[in-house]
Order: sequence, then structure tokens, then C-alpha cells
Amino acid sequence: MASRTFGWVQNPGDLKKLKKVVSIFQPDSVSNIWLQRERLPLLLQYDLISKNDHDCFLSELSKPDIVIDYNMLKGKGAGSGSRKDAKCTGIVQAVIDAQSTQTYKDASGDSITMKKPYTDDWSAEGYLRWAISCGLLEYIKSDDKCRITPLGSRLADTVDASPQEKEALSLALLSYPPVIRILSLLMDQDAQTKFDLGSQLGFKGELGFTSIPQGMYLCDYCEAGSPAEKSTVKSNDEGDSDKYARGIASWLGQMGWVETSSKNVTDHYRGRRYTALLQTYSITRAGEKALIKAKGNSSNPRLPRVVMFEMLASNKAPGSNYLRYQRASLLKAFSTSEKTLEQLQKALKGYDPDITVDTIKDHINGLISIGIDISVKDNKYRLLDKIEKLEIPARSACVKENVNDLKDKIRGKLKTLDHKYLVLIDLAYSDASSKTKKNADAREFEIQTADLFTGELSFSGMRLGDSNKPDVIISYGDKGTIIDNKSYQDGFNISAGCRDEMSRYIKENIMRSPTLNPNKWWENFDPKITDYTFLFITSYLKGQFANQLEYISVAHGGIKGAAISVENLLYLSEGIKSGKISHEDFYNSFHNKEMIFTL
Repeated sequence: MASRTFGWVQNPGDLKKLKKVVSIFQPDSVSNIWLQRERLPLLLQYDLISKNDHDCFLSELSKPDIVIDYNMLKGKGAGSGSRKDAKCTGIVQAVIDAQSTQTYKDASGDSITMKKPYTDDWSAEGYLRWAISCGLLEYIKSDDKCRITPLGSRLADTVDASPQEKEALSLALLSYPPVIRILSLLMDQDAQTKFDLGSQLGFKGELGFTSIPQGMYLCDYCEAGSPAEKSTVKSNDEGDSDKYARGIASWLGQMGWVETSSKNVTDHYRGRRYTALLQTYSITRAGEKALIKAKGNSSNPRLPRVVMFEMLASNKAPGSNYLRYQRASLLKAFSTSEKTLEQLQKALKGYDPDITVDTIKDHINGLISIGIDISVKDNKYRLLDKIEKLEIPARSACVKENVNDLKDKIRGKLKTLDHKYLVLIDLAYSDASSKTKKNADAREFEIQTADLFTGELSFSGMRLGDSNKPDVIISYGDKGTIIDNKSYQDGFNISAGCRDEMSRYIKENIMRSPTLNPNKWWENFDPKITDYTFLFITSYLKGQFANQLEYISVAHGGIKGAAISVENLLYLSEGIKSGKISHEDFYNSFHNKEMIFTL
């Protein structure tokens, strides 16, 4: 059985294209007829699709009951060739124009210049997932196929820009919980940025739902030199939840429910104040009415919410299906009556005998943050929404990983520290499947580490993280620390390469010569710092790492270093946050060994 991911959408954002994709499943609709009579023949004429795919697509689209294989809809990708030169291999690809304009020649030599008349398979699948997540298409898991739903048919039958079209799109979007979350956040406070919204959207403390601290973004943007560097910051400095928030706000803007504007936003980072013009979002009166409609009132029933199983965690999170299973089981336990945390724990014992009250509470907070309406009164939790499309697989298909156990163990001890920092465990144990993902996770590890120390624990410092710079630097008073983040699923033993890299940074900081490193990263340390240390942060330590710490120390005049597991880092942070551990205690723990803290 194919493994698909539904529920969270980052890339597609055009409601007109969404309608077009859905409408091809409706026989004799405008889009279906256009695709058969115009678009597919055009692709064949200019050799942009194979004859076999062309004929196969026509056969599927001409059936009275259209049910199409998922792979045939999204396409096969570029294979071993380049994405740019790949032919159209998916029906949904053929529905959507690409952004680029190109000149094509047919077999007789006649040429035409036009927008590339099909998109890539990744973008096509984005629209497909969007339609499924909003209840416009139904995914048949047993056959890995899709067909139109009654709501999708209703949308396909509408005239463009008509009240009927807007009503069908309203019902689809208001069934999608993250839309409700964004509207609710904007109802509470106007003129919010994507960072404001992203920090409150999704399951905190997990990969797939990170948000860039707004102050960090403003620092990077304001200190970027050239327009090109500023553009790079704008493109790259956002977490997954920030992207979701931005995308959803765009949909809502097309509906007239949200309006955008720009304002000067001021925030602090590294003890400095930064101001830049950012895009902000505000709810309109139409948006307020849409939210009231979704939540229901004395005259109108609450609209049901489409919650796909896959929505309940990101594939990026370790043990994602296990997390989804817990949350889906929690929603099922909610469906009968209101319950206390202890009653929910008892109800879930049959699904997961080891689940703790702290874990349940975090799950509930996460469900609320994706847009599911859960109330609490007299310590009893009540599910207010009617949930549709949620299918829970067999428990045996939802494997628990060691990282899940570790997070459950730690979260119960974090009484004052924000649980969003549990994402550091995911990042420290990251098992990146590709170089791109490895680089992205490493960057996120650095960002979240810098945010922990500077945003939560009152250190000064910043993420440096670029080529030929340390990952993070921090300081407190006259003491400064060079930090190297290391993600290792199977434990970390300081290699010769890691040892030499840290040694180079220590030497550069001592010498402070542009001839050693022209980027002069050490200038980001406060001039009053006189005492320096170095620190490795990782999943867990193994092997003879202490020997390497001692080697680095001796080679550089006795500078003190340490290594710390992410578990002990979180215990340290909870201790500092609660006042049980001081910053001085932290700096007194550098003994060229592993730092260990208990709570």
C-alpha cells in the first residue's frame, strides 16, 4: 500500500487552479473538456507528452465515473534527467501552466512562444494534496486512487466568480482546521506577521512545525549587506510553520477574508533593536463572518472538520505514525464525552499503556494549535468539532522510536521551559536521508540552539552557522562560548575532523587576524569578554570524546571545553529557567568532560 502525506500544504496557493484540478474529475465540466480537446492535443503536438500517456489520459478523462490512479495524476517526475526537460507525465501537471515562457516547435517546424503548458510533478502533487485535505477529492487508500466528492462536484458545476463558487470554496476551506486556526489568531489580534502566526501553528517541539524567531529574522535581514543578500534572507529565513501560515493567509486573501499590508516591525536580538518593513495580515469583516459560520451559532450548525490521519504529525518527525496514532486515538476518546487528563489517560491505556498526562496535555495543545476546537472547563476537556475523514490504522503499523520515549521522559521534567524546545531532540537525532535535508536540519539545529540560549535563558549570542564560522556563539558577563552542533542518530564521538574544526575557531578567536579568516566572525563577541570556552552539543556521547576535548584544551593554552547531550542541555535549561541552576554553575561545569545535569 502506498504511503501518502495529506493535511499540510506549502506550495500551491491559487484557488482558481485548485478548482480547475478538482473539475477535471467531473465529466463534461469546462475544465475536463478543455483538457481533453485543447491542452492534451497541444502537448502532443509539441512533443511535450508521450503518445501513450496522451491516449491513456484521454481514456481516463472520458469515463462517466472518473477514478484515477494517484501516480497518473501527479506524474512520474524527471527520472534520471533534469526536471526542466522532463515531459508531462501526470494529468494534474497538464492542468497548470508553469511560470516560465518558452518557444516550442512541432513536427512541421512551426513554432509557438507561450508559458510552459504543464507544471512539475511536485507542484502538481501539491494541488492534489490540497484538494484532498479540503474534502474536494477523496483518496481511496486501498487502491491508491482519487475521485471527486459531492462538495467537489458542487464546486466544479459553478460559474467562475459566482456566489455559488465562493460558497463551495468557503465550505472546503472552512473544513480545513489550519484555516480556522489562522482566522482565530487574526480575530484575537490584527496585523500579525507570518512569524507571529507560524509560532502559534502546529505541533510545537516537533520537526515539521518550526518557526524562525522574528527578532533573529530582523537581525539577519537588517545586517545583510547587498540587496541580493537581503533577498536570500527573505527567501530562506522561515520555518515550516511560517510557510504554512503565509500560504494559508494567501488563500484567505483570495477569499476576501484576510487583507495584507506592510508595517515597520521592531524586535530585539542579541541585545540590539532591529526594525524592517514586513508584510502583515489582518482579518476582514467577511473573515469574521466566515469564522462565525465555521464555528456555528444558535441559528447555524458548526461545520465539520476534515482531519486526515497524516495531518496529525509531519513526516519529518521521528515516529510520525506513532504520534499520529496517539493523537487520533485521543480524538476518538474525546468523541464520546468530556474528560479530565486522568480520564483520557485511562481511556488511552488500551492504545498506549505508557502514555503520560504530560504527553496528553502537549498533544491537546498541539491539536488546538492546528485548529481543532477543544475547550477546558473545571479541568475537563471537551471536543467541540465534528471530525470527518479520520481513519486510524492498525497499531502495529505505527512504530514508536527511541526518540519518542526520550521526549516523553524529558517533557515531564520541563515545568518552566517552553516545550517547543523539545524539537532539539528531533534535530540532534536527525537521520537525514539526503544532503539537502541534512543541511536544512543542521541549520535548524543551530537556529533553535541560538534561540534557546538567547531567547529563553538570558544569554547574549547568535547563530553564525555559515561557511567558515562557528555554528553558535553565546556569552554571559565576561564569559563567552563557541558552540558546535552535531546531529548523530547513533551517538557522537569527536572525530579528528570535528576536533580540528573547533581548534581552528579557537585559534581564530585568539589571533583575531583577517588573514586567518576574512569574515572576522569573532567581532560578534562582546568586547568585554575575557574568558572563553568551547562546547559540542549532540544527541549523546560515546567513545573517547573526553580525550579529544583534552587535546583541544591543551593545544590552545588550557581553554576549557565540554560536550553535552541534548537531554542534559534541556535539563540545564530547565534548571536555569526555574532558578535552580545559575549561569555561573554552567560556566563552572567546563572540565573537558561531558556536562551532566539532573532534575
